Amino acid sequence: MSEDEQDFLEDLEADLEFSKVETPDEHEQDEIRELQLYAENYQPVSLSNYKKLDPRSLTQLPLLENKICLMLSNGNNDIAAILSVLNSLSFIAQTDTLVLHNFMKLLYREKFNELETLIPSPLQYAAVICIIETGQGQLREDVGLTKEQQMVFNMAMKTSFHDGFVVDKSKLLQARDLLVNVSKIQSEINSFILSEVKTIAPNVCALVGTQVGSLLISHAGGILELSQIPSCNLASIGKNKHLSHELHTNLSGVRQEGHIYHCTLVQEQPMEIRKQMVRMICAKVALAARVDAGKAKDDNLGACWREQLLQKVQKMQEPPDITKTKPLPIPEEKPKKKRAGRKFRKYKQQFQLSRLRQLQNRMEFGKAEKSMLDGTGEEIGMGMARSLQGVPMATNNGAKMTKSMKRRVGEANEQAKAYMLSLDEGKSIPTEKENEEKISAARRSWYKHHMDG
Repeated sequence: MSEDEQDFLEDLEADLEFSKVETPDEHEQDEIRELQLYAENYQPVSLSNYKKLDPRSLTQLPLLENKICLMLSNGNNDIAAILSVLNSLSFIAQTDTLVLHNFMKLLYREKFNELETLIPSPLQYAAVICIIETGQGQLREDVGLTKEQQMVFNMAMKTSFHDGFVVDKSKLLQARDLLVNVSKIQSEINSFILSEVKTIAPNVCALVGTQVGSLLISHAGGILELSQIPSCNLASIGKNKHLSHELHTNLSGVRQEGHIYHCTLVQEQPMEIRKQMVRMICAKVALAARVDAGKAKDDNLGACWREQLLQKVQKMQEPPDITKTKPLPIPEEKPKKKRAGRKFRKYKQQFQLSRLRQLQNRMEFGKAEKSMLDGTGEEIGMGMARSLQGVPMATNNGAKMTKSMKRRVGEANEQAKAYMLSLDEGKSIPTEKENEEKISAARRSWYKHHMDG
């Protein structure tokens, strides 16, 4: 084998060995995939048989703390790519905190059952148990209890604390350490999300909050992708799909209960206007995402739009204005117009009181008034009109016919009479010309009869 061939083989082996060595970027990507796989397959631990459980089996986050810290400290990672993993880990940390808190309550309930109602915070609850069991520390300095809480706690210790009951102290202290560690991991993840998302999408975060903003960006894959989503599709992002066929709407009437529906700007409003609020926020989020995609450096627009939405909601909740009743104008004190004449006098006679009404409005002095019942059962006084007999009725308020109307009625009567005569004689209806001939013949015969006589 020649020297050139030997050098070629050595270079080839070196290249193969170098390719087998994992680069730092690939190692970080593998750790991110491992965390993502853990988040996808996560299931909270059941506490049905809590007495036999080991506290270390309740959470796996302390084992992944180094990988999480490495992912947070690496500045080369794509923030939009790891946001979904960080949001899932934050939710897992919150769930594990509740599991550890419930585990400690179940262990300590028989010894001091009133403690879980006095101190609802998980961290404070774990710190108080540690102080009670070890006797080290002060409630006010180490736990942060107020004077009132400390006084109520001391009273409850004398009444509901069972000193003779034995608990597994090692499990309690181990669960306390895990709870503190998980809370620390959650706070680090949340602080990283808040700091990074505000730099990526300041206006979106100012509008809906950093938590909801990070969820929207992680779902879309980046702020540029989020800006390309129409506003009508933003409300459905994060909706629980497996409940879509079971529960379509709630009291608010909102079908798409996604991430935007759960933001504080919507949850602080009454149920009846949440549907309108979600629509308005989606429209503003679409605009804010487009502004942030254009490399916006401040959140002035997002804060301004948030104030506008709050003002609109406040106007929607205000009661309607009471319409002021406009008073009638003061009548002008002018002399009354005097009119006279035959037509005006006849016109006024149509509206004057009849003779019967005039007598009914009068009463004889010293005599009892007669009364009668009308159709509705109400009693009506008759006054001096004791009976309707002998009282002339008004005849000037009847319906009037014009001259043309009288002429048309007369013609109709003549046609009716002629029709009846034709029926009696069995003849057809005479025409107008035949009627005129009959009338003229009758006149001639009348004149002839009188002239001959």
